[in-house]
Amino acid sequence: MKSKFASIGNPLRNRFPRPGIKVLLGLSLLVGLIALAGCSQGSYPLDIFYEMHYQPSYKAHEPPRLSVPESAVAWFPPPQATSFANDGEHLYQVNCSMCHGPAAKGDGPVLKKMIQQYGYRPALDPDLTSPQVMAMGPEGIEAFMRSGVVVMPSFSKLLTDDEMRLVAEYVVNCLQGKQPQACP
Repeated sequence: MKSKFASIGNPLRNRFPRPGIKVLLGLSLLVGLIALAGCSQGSYPLDIFYEMHYQPSYKAHEPPRLSVPESAVAWFPPPQATSFANDGEHLYQVNCSMCHGPAAKGDGPVLKKMIQQYGYRPALDPDLTSPQVMAMGPEGIEAFMRSGVVVMPSFSKLLTDDEMRLVAEYVVNCLQGKQPQACP
């Protein structure tokens, strides 16, 4: 026994037709192909100039550069002298005389001001011609230049080893008078 309502169809089915399976399958296939083409590397239409960072580049008006040979070794020139005249006297006058004075008696204008206006009392005798400093020799003077003393800065970053040696030799030979014939 059949129901009398079995033959009645869905009235909305006739008014709004469902998209067919073929249309859905076609759209999904189209989306899949676009995704595959977009995700592939090196395809020109979608991935423009993919390997551009591997290309040699030149600046405007610059000739092409050659690649460096694999056997090349980097070479850096030695540091340049920090003074115009590479002698101990000039280096002393530029770096030391403002505190130790031009004759190394510890009477430089900066040290005078620190003592008079700020009440600074030197921990060590700033007179480089005193017997205590003369007993140190050039090695002792270089050691104080490298390490610094209280307000005296370390010159290890300001002067090269050769420049510090020149200053120490100038102080010992010329200002302390051990070898006056070596003085200019």
